[in-house]
Amino acid sequence: MEHPQAAGRAAADAGADGGSSGTADGRDGAAERMERTVRGEPDTATHHQQQQSSSSAPSGVLDKLFGKRLVLARHYIISRKSWLRMVPTENCDILMTFPGTTDDHTLLWLLNQIRVGIPQVSIQVRQHQHSQAYAFFITTTFENLLRGAEQMSMFKTVKPQFGGGMRRFSCEEDNIYENIESELCFFTSQERQSIIKYWLDNLRAKHGDVLHNIHFLEGQPIVPELVARGVIHQMFPLHEQRILNQLMTSWVQAVCERQPLDDICDYFGVKIGMYFAWLGFYTNSLLYPAVIGFLLWILAEADQTSQDICCVVFALFNVVWATLFLERWKRREAELAYRWGTLDTPAESLEEPRPQFRGVKRCSPITGCEEFYYPPWKRAAFRWLVSLPICLLCLCFVFFAMLLCLQLQEVVMEIQELAGITRFVPKVLLAITVTICDEVYKKIAYWLNDMENYRLQSTYENNLIIKMVFFEFINSYLSLFYIGFYLKDMERLKEMLATLLIFRQFLQNIKEVLQPYLYEQNKLGVFTPKVLWELLQSVLLKYGRLAVDKAQASMTWYSLLGQRGIPGPVTNCNPEPKRKGDLKAGFRLSEEEWEMNDSIMKHRKVSFTEKVNYKDVTTKTHREDESFLEDSPTLVEEGMESSCLFDSCDEDSDCESLAQENAGVSSPKESDPLCQRRKNAGEDKDNKKSWINPPEETKTVNLTQAEIESCMKTYEGTIQDYQEMFIQFGYVVLFSSAFPLAAMCALINNIIEIRSDALKLCTSMQRPFGQRVENIGQWQTAMEAMGLIAIIVNCYLIGQCGQLQRLFPWLSPEMAVVSIVLLEHVAVLLKYIIHVAIPDIPGWVADEMAKLEYRRREAFKSFHSSSSGG
Repeated sequence: MEHPQAAGRAAADAGADGGSSGTADGRDGAAERMERTVRGEPDTATHHQQQQSSSSAPSGVLDKLFGKRLVLARHYIISRKSWLRMVPTENCDILMTFPGTTDDHTLLWLLNQIRVGIPQVSIQVRQHQHSQAYAFFITTTFENLLRGAEQMSMFKTVKPQFGGGMRRFSCEEDNIYENIESELCFFTSQERQSIIKYWLDNLRAKHGDVLHNIHFLEGQPIVPELVARGVIHQMFPLHEQRILNQLMTSWVQAVCERQPLDDICDYFGVKIGMYFAWLGFYTNSLLYPAVIGFLLWILAEADQTSQDICCVVFALFNVVWATLFLERWKRREAELAYRWGTLDTPAESLEEPRPQFRGVKRCSPITGCEEFYYPPWKRAAFRWLVSLPICLLCLCFVFFAMLLCLQLQEVVMEIQELAGITRFVPKVLLAITVTICDEVYKKIAYWLNDMENYRLQSTYENNLIIKMVFFEFINSYLSLFYIGFYLKDMERLKEMLATLLIFRQFLQNIKEVLQPYLYEQNKLGVFTPKVLWELLQSVLLKYGRLAVDKAQASMTWYSLLGQRGIPGPVTNCNPEPKRKGDLKAGFRLSEEEWEMNDSIMKHRKVSFTEKVNYKDVTTKTHREDESFLEDSPTLVEEGMESSCLFDSCDEDSDCESLAQENAGVSSPKESDPLCQRRKNAGEDKDNKKSWINPPEETKTVNLTQAEIESCMKTYEGTIQDYQEMFIQFGYVVLFSSAFPLAAMCALINNIIEIRSDALKLCTSMQRPFGQRVENIGQWQTAMEAMGLIAIIVNCYLIGQCGQLQRLFPWLSPEMAVVSIVLLEHVAVLLKYIIHVAIPDIPGWVADEMAKLEYRRREAFKSFHSSSSGG
C-alpha cells in the first residue's frame, strides 16, 4: 500500500508548481480537507450527514410528497437549484480526473511526467468534495500559448493594414495579428484549450517508461494511452460561464433568429459549428418542398387524376431539390471553411495511431521506431466471419419484427368493432421497435468497429459511419420498401411513413434532452435507481392505502345508511379510541408508522442528497432534539391554508376532536403538537414557510463547477446527430411521391431540433474539445448516394403503383416500363448536369485563396533571399 501522505505532498508540490494560491476549485481550505481525507480523518460535515442518512429512510419523505403537491415534489427531485449552489472554477482550462481507486504512485508518476515533458503548463491537484476523487486543474500563461499556437500552425486574423485575411501564427511577426495586445481577447477559450490538449497529447514516453503493468513504447503518447486504459477517467475542457450565458440568450432562446455560427465555432470548435451550419442550411432548404408539398397535397384531394399528376410532379421536384441542396451546401461549406481558416488545412502526413489500437510489436519501416502492427488478414477474417453474419442476423430480426407488426395490423383492420384510431397502434409499435433497435444497432456497430482494430482514427470513423448507415438504412426503410415494392399499397405506405417520421422524431427529441440531464443527476446522487425504486414504492403504498380506505369508508356509510335510513352523525360506532395519526394526508397510519415517520422527518429533511456533503453553518445536533413542529414537512407554502393538506376531514372538527382526546391523555407520548399547530395556523400564517424551499434554510451544497461538469455526460460527437438527419433526409426524398407532407413534418421537427441540440450542448453535456475540419466528411457522400437512390425508388413507385398507366392509358405494359426507365435516366442526367454546372467553391473564395498562396510564395522568396544575403 502506498504511503498515505504521498497524495498530500503531491497536492502541495503541484500547488507550488502552478503558482496559484490554491483557489482553482473556489473553496477555502481545500488543501487542508484533502490532506485530512488522505490521512483517514473523517470530515465533520460528512460524518454528521452520514449519521442523518443512517437514521432515516427516504420513503417517509416520498410518502408525503405525493399527498397533495405532486408539482412541488417534481421540482424537489429534479431541480438542482433548490439544493445546489455551484462555485465557479477559476484558473483552469482543462480538467483531468481520475477514478476513486487511483493510488498515489500513479498521480505522482503522471505529475512528474507532465512537469518534465511539458514545462509550459501549470497544474494544481484538488480533491472533489462529492466523489472524493482527485483531479488535475491545468492551465498555462499567455506567452506559452503564443508558442503553442506557432507549433500547431494555428490560423489567426491579420490586421487590415497588413493585408487582412487569415494567416498561420508566427511569434516573429506577432504584431501583424489582430488583438495581439490583449491577452484576454487574442485567444478564445476553445483555442487555449486546444493548445494545452496539443501539448498533453504530444507528451511522449521515453525508453523503458513503465506504470504498473503498462509498458510504453518509445515515443508513444502517454496521456491518450492512459485515457484508453482507464487510468485517467476523463479529460475535458471547462465551460466558460460568461460566454455560455451569451450563447443561451443569442442561440438557445432566440428561436426565430439566425444562429450565431461564428460564436458557436469560437466556443465549440469548427466541427460542431459546421454541423449546426449544415443543420440550419438544411432546415432553410426544407421550406421549398414543404410549401410545394403542402399545396400539392391540397390539390391532390380533388380526384384520382389530380393525385397522380401531383405524385409524379412532386417526385421529380424532390429529385431536383435534393441535388440543388447538396450542391449549394458545398459552396456554403467552402465559404465557412475559408472564414474559419480550415479550407486549405494540410492533411497530416503521419497520423498518430489510435490509443485503442493493439497488435504485435515491430520496427516501423517508415520511422524506424518500435510500433504496434496488426495483420490485415485478421481484420478481413473478422469482417467476413463475424461482422457479416451479425449484420445478416440483425437484418432477419428487423424483417420478422416488421412482418409481426404488419400481421397485427391486418388483424386489427379485420375487427370492425374497433375504433378507427386503433389501426395506428401496430404502426406505433413498429416505430417504437425501430427506435429501440437504433440504440441496439449503434452499440453493435461500435463493438464491431472496435474489434476490427483500426490503426488510424480517420479510418475508424469512416468504417463506423459505413456500419451505422447500413444498420440504420435497413432498420428505418425496410418496412417502407416492403409495403411499396411488394404490397404496392400507396395508402398504407403513406400512413407508415407518416407514423415513422413523426413518432421517431418525437422520441428522439425527448431522449436527447432527458438522457444527458438524468445522467448528470444520477452522477450527483440526486436521481439514482434506488431513489426511483423508493419513489415507486411510496406511490404504490400511498395510493394503495388510499384506495383501500376509501373503499372501507364507502362500505361503512352504505351499511349505516341501510340500517338507519337517513344520514346522520355516527357516534359510538367504534369503541376503540382514536389513535394519533388516524388521518394523515388522506390515508390511515398505524401508531408505529406515525411515530416512525415522525422520527424520520425530525432526523432528515432531504433524502436525495445523502451522498453530498453539506456546508452546515448554524444547524447542530441539538436541533434534532427539537419538537416535531419545527422540522415536520407540512407542504404548506406562504399564504396557503393548512386545510389544503387534508382531503379526508374538516379542519375545525378534526382539531377539536383531537384536542379533546389529547386533553384527556396524560402520557407525554400521546400529546401531539399537530393539533395545536393546525389550530394556530391563522395566527402564524406569516411565519409559515414551504419545507421544500425554506428561506431560513442555511444548509446548502457547495460543489465546484469542475465537479459538477465531471458528472455530466460526455458528448460523443456529431455522428449521432448527422445520422438522425440522414435518416430524416431519406424519409423526405425516397418516398416523397407517397407522402408530400413529409418535408413539412421534417421542417417543424428541425426548428425544434436546432434548439434542443443547442440546449443539450450548453446545459447537459461536458464541453467537447474543438476540432478543425474542412467539411462534413463522409456524410456528404452518403447523402449524395441517397439522392441517387431516391431517383430509382420514386421512378419505380410511379411505374408500379399505376400512376403512369392511369395518366396515359394508351401505353402498353412494355411501353410503360420503357417510359419509366427513360424517366429515370433523364433524372440522373439532370442531376449530373446540376452537379457539373455549380462549382463547389465560390469565385470570391477561390480568388482569396489565390491571394494567400501568392503571399506565401513571396514570403518564401524573401526568406530565401535574406538567408542567402546573410
